[in-house]
Amino acid sequence: MSLSSEIPASAPKARAKRASALGFGTALGIVYGLWCIGVLWFQPRSPLAILSFLAPCVFFACAWAWRQHRLLGAALTAILPTSIYFIYQHNADRAELFYVAEYFTVYVTLCLWFAVSLRSQPLITGVARRVHPLTPTMEIYTRKLTRAWAVYFLVMALLSVTIYALAGLKAWGFFTLAVSPASLLGFFVIEHVLRYRWHPEFERATIAQAIRSWKDTASQDHEH
Repeated sequence: MSLSSEIPASAPKARAKRASALGFGTALGIVYGLWCIGVLWFQPRSPLAILSFLAPCVFFACAWAWRQHRLLGAALTAILPTSIYFIYQHNADRAELFYVAEYFTVYVTLCLWFAVSLRSQPLITGVARRVHPLTPTMEIYTRKLTRAWAVYFLVMALLSVTIYALAGLKAWGFFTLAVSPASLLGFFVIEHVLRYRWHPEFERATIAQAIRSWKDTASQDHEH
């Protein structure tokens, strides 16, 4: 069998593998969201609820630190959970503030990540360059889109604090676990559709290509 006949045969397997991974990740995200809604509703101040909400954030923070420097990662892995436990022991009656602070911090960090990149190469411009060459019109569009994402993350962070202050923990939980993921997905998909209505001359790129490009960009940022 020639090499040319092997390559097309492997392409469907690669696509099926990516589809399976995406399906598994989506299902896992839905299960995690439902679980968090449950513990937030019935045991909002329990250690189990705190662990459920903070574990992903702590994991990714420690993983990022490990990729920067192993000693830093090891130190953060030891210090961060211990600090959270110590703070919880002395503030168990206000444990819901852990949730609000985590969500706010993550979204403000994302806002700053996008906004700061506007000083040099906008984040989405760098992502798009990994998919295809950019025309001057594309560079202007990706700069504006980077700014739009920065504004989106800031608005979501401020909304989360406002909803908690005005409507309480359960309304905040519905916002962060249902409305927030839906709005994130909607922003991504609607922008993908409108992009080619507004600029039909743009070279086509699939959402899967965009996601892979995001991963490559994030990995490169971690290495630097």
